[in-house]
Formats: sequence, structure tokens, C-alpha cells
Amino acid sequence: MEEQRVSGGGEGGRGVVGGGPRRREVRVVEDAVELTRAAAVEVAAALALHRDAPFPSIALAGGSTPRALYRLLADPAAPFRARIDWQALHFFWGDERHVPPDHPDSNFRMAREAMLDHVQVPAAHVHRIAGEEPDAARAARLYQRELIEVFGLRRDRGNGKDAAGDDGAAGEAAGGGEGAAGGEDAAGSVTAWGGADARGDAAREWPRFHLVLLGLGEEGHTASLFPGSPLLADDGPRRGPRRLAAAAWVEKLHTWRITLTPQVLDHAAAVIFLVSGAAKAPALAAVLEGEWRPELYPAQVVAPVDGRLLWLVDRAAAAQLRSG
Repeated sequence: MEEQRVSGGGEGGRGVVGGGPRRREVRVVEDAVELTRAAAVEVAAALALHRDAPFPSIALAGGSTPRALYRLLADPAAPFRARIDWQALHFFWGDERHVPPDHPDSNFRMAREAMLDHVQVPAAHVHRIAGEEPDAARAARLYQRELIEVFGLRRDRGNGKDAAGDDGAAGEAAGGGEGAAGGEDAAGSVTAWGGADARGDAAREWPRFHLVLLGLGEEGHTASLFPGSPLLADDGPRRGPRRLAAAAWVEKLHTWRITLTPQVLDHAAAVIFLVSGAAKAPALAAVLEGEWRPELYPAQVVAPVDGRLLWLVDRAAAAQLRSG
């Protein structure tokens, strides 16, 4: 059985970009298996809407729940594989560990083994983060440069160096912190996805992913935006050069991560959170229904300014949500 909850953002629905309340959907499914299938339906529907776009794009997440989703999407015995134009789709990552691409902790490796190795994807359409770079800040700068080039973004914002080379401010380390036209869903309803093409006018300053997949950590982090990260500051319009990607030190893990910034996430046409398990229940309740405290619950900053926000959660994760 599936339960749908649609709500205004309230205190927990304000994003970094714009700072106002956003509408979101919260869909509760029975268990992790149903969650994976519902996610596959939504992903296929979202991408089908942009099948004819010149640059269909998706940003992938790491974690066990996304791994199960990727396996299902690529499974030749499942119906979803045939619904996706693998040859046209461009793959990006919302964040990456500071490890080589063959490392067991690599988000790229996980997605490659679970999905990309099993479908026909042009190598030029796989845009991974260079986690093997000794300097995580340089890895962030390189990723930002690729985003600017691939999405055809303007290069003249701020001091103009954010796309030109390693002297750009865009990848400076964020120290501190802990850190289809409608598709049929699992319940038979039809979901419409909106959003301009990635190369449209709305995307000239920021990349506009057609779809971003995210998870939720037990302390409320998403991508590699951990509690206390300076990237979470709601400063309004940035006065300096934009940052599309940044290196973030995660103190609790004693390591660097490379992540997309909140502003990039909030310019996506669609964002889907995948949350499973009882261990996530306190964080999910705090993010969705708690006080607006993004410095403690970073996932609160994700609120697309002109797109869809869907939380797909199983009953164990939703156990502490208020009904209605």
C-alpha cells in the first residue's frame, strides 16, 4: 500500500535559492523493495519526458538504496531498461568520496558496477568527479569546469576565473563542518515532470539537471553537505564567483568529499530523495517537519526553485512523521 502526502514547505521547505517555501511530495511505500520499484518508475518517467532533449542529464547518488535502484534500471528482465535512452543520457554525480574510481568507497564505481557496465552508454556521456586528485579542491574545480563546458554555461560571472583554470574561486575548500510526459507509478497514477531543457535560458548561470537523485544520512546530510558545512549558509544571491562544486572537509569521517553545491541542486528540474530504514526516521522527521535548521539538517536546503521535489520513503523511515 502506498500513501501520498503533498505539502507546502513550511519551515522545513525553504531552500538556499530564494529562501521561500516550496511545495514537496512525500510518498510512503511499504518497504525497501517497493521503494526501489517506485523509484525506478519515477526515474524512467522523468527521463522519458526529456527523451528528445539535446542534452538529457541525471545526477546520481551513492548508497545502498540507489545501488538497488541502479540494478533494477539496468536489469534486462525488468521493464525499465527499455524505457531509458541510454545512448543519449548524460551521467553526473551529486558527490564523490576523495578516492580513486576503482576504490570500494567510490560512488562512481558503485554506479558503474550496478548499472553503467550493463547498458550501452557512450564513454563521453559519463562525467565523473576526479576523486583520485590529491587535492580535493582541485577535483572540485575540475568538476565545475566540466559542468560549465558541458552545460554551456556563462563564463563571465564574478571574476571570470571560475571556468578558466585552477586559480578560480569555485573549488575552494569548504573547511569545517561535519564535514513523462507523465509516467505511471507503482499505484497506477500518472506523474508529470516539468522543467526547461538543460541548455535553455534558465540554465545559463547554473546547470539544470533533468533529474537529481539524493539520499539522506542518519544525521540529516545529503550529497556531501554535512551538518555545519559553510556551504549551507543562506546568504541570498552570491556576490562573488558562483560555486557549482566544492571540496568539503567532513570532520566526523576525517576525510574530504567533493559535492555539488546547494544552488546547483536547487536549479534541477526534478529531485528525488530515496530514504529507507528505521535508522533514518529521526532525521527524516526533523528535515521534513522540524524547525528550519539547515546547519543541523542539511537536506532542508534542497528545494528546487522551478522543479519537482519528491521524497520516496518506506514505512520504517516514515515512522516518526506526523500523519496527514
